[in-house]
Amino acid sequence: MPGLNAGLYVGLSGIQAQQAALNVVGNNISNVNTPGYSRQQADLTTNQALESAGVFYGTGVTLSAVQGVRDQFLDLQLYRQTALSSGAQARYTALNAISPTLADSSTTGLAAQIQSFFQGFQDLAARPEDTSLRTNLVGQAQNMISTMQSQYQMLTGQQATADQGVQSLVGQINTLTAQIAQLNTVVSSETSPSSRNDARDQRDALTTQLAQLVGINVNQDSNGQYQITLDSGGAVLVSGSTQYQMTASSTSATTGFHLVQVNEGGTTVDVTSSIRNGTLGAQLDLRDDVYAGYENQLNQLAAGIASQVNLQHQQGYALDGTTTGLNFFTGDPTTGLPPGATSANSYQGAVMNLSVNSAIVNDPSLIAAAGALATPGDNTNANALANLQFTGGSNAAGLVLGSPFSTVVSSFVSKVGTDTQSWNVQSTTQQNLVTALQSQRDSVSGVDLNEEAASLMTLQQGYQASTRFLSVINQLMNQLVTTLGQ
Repeated sequence: MPGLNAGLYVGLSGIQAQQAALNVVGNNISNVNTPGYSRQQADLTTNQALESAGVFYGTGVTLSAVQGVRDQFLDLQLYRQTALSSGAQARYTALNAISPTLADSSTTGLAAQIQSFFQGFQDLAARPEDTSLRTNLVGQAQNMISTMQSQYQMLTGQQATADQGVQSLVGQINTLTAQIAQLNTVVSSETSPSSRNDARDQRDALTTQLAQLVGINVNQDSNGQYQITLDSGGAVLVSGSTQYQMTASSTSATTGFHLVQVNEGGTTVDVTSSIRNGTLGAQLDLRDDVYAGYENQLNQLAAGIASQVNLQHQQGYALDGTTTGLNFFTGDPTTGLPPGATSANSYQGAVMNLSVNSAIVNDPSLIAAAGALATPGDNTNANALANLQFTGGSNAAGLVLGSPFSTVVSSFVSKVGTDTQSWNVQSTTQQNLVTALQSQRDSVSGVDLNEEAASLMTLQQGYQASTRFLSVINQLMNQLVTTLGQ
């Protein structure tokens, strides 16, 4: 049977195991406010028993592992919702910044400028021979164009800013994926499962940062390494110790903006259209869809005004009673479309190419207010031009707006406001989900000082008991030595 010496080893193992476990508790307490820290727990296991005369005797305890407490399912949910939240917030912030510029104020908004332009025709109809009213009409048309072009340039500027943001974000993503790949190597070298807790915590923190930038799917293999792909499945970003570089160097032949690509072992994959979440997804969506959509609406509006006004203006006669067939706006005299709008369904360039016919700017008497030949005081065509603001219809080229111009402008402004409000709601909703998931994660992985205090007391008692046990064994050995020495 085991002797007193065996008892010494049993007591010593108890002291060492309790002390190691106390250090784990102390580390938890020290990191109670450390962001991303996962609570660690000491796994104590019984040492292998020894057999003596058919009886098995215990040999004490050992600290077999120190494991971080994590819920992988919660982590995956948190990554997904983080990407959705950051994407929604980025969209809301961007749209909220431009909505005041596009707002339809009572005096300076686009609707007011369009109304003022058509009111100029109405005023001219009252006094078709008044040259000052003709000059005012030219100024009102130029003010309308200036307002439209100012809004359009603001949108193209926002597109350029978003494109620059795409380049910057791609660089940040590459930095994070490289660090995650390095930490994958560290984790794969674990001698026991989940023993590299600090490396795992760092990797989780970096993965959360990555999810803020781009939507991702995360899978963990049998070695504890992360494989990270885009949430669309379009490309792999990290596989074990390998990082796949994302680039934004090539440009689209159609838009001139940067394409987002991933180099997968020599194969370049274009993932521009498949990235929808995270800050990068938001910038791509704003650049390619949201701002572009607003620009197209303005182009369509400009093309609609130019084409309908031109077609009606061509039917009238200037103040001299003979000049006719003249475009009010610069454009194709056949289709009535402004330069850049090459067909009924192509409005690109309509806003920025729109201008008042230079001949009319130089000589406002060429405005065709009359509806019949040799009738300088006639106002028939001026009334017809004024009434265009209340009608939709289409031109000879088939350009259809279907609503009064004021309604089209109101719909455009309303869409900007609706989009802004929608992303505000989504941003708030997603942030609430992230907060709820983070709270769940903290309840599992976070440090609870009350729990640590209870563990501290239990381990302290275990340590003291092991010390007392050693003291008894020591007394017995001393007594034995003294007895045998007599």
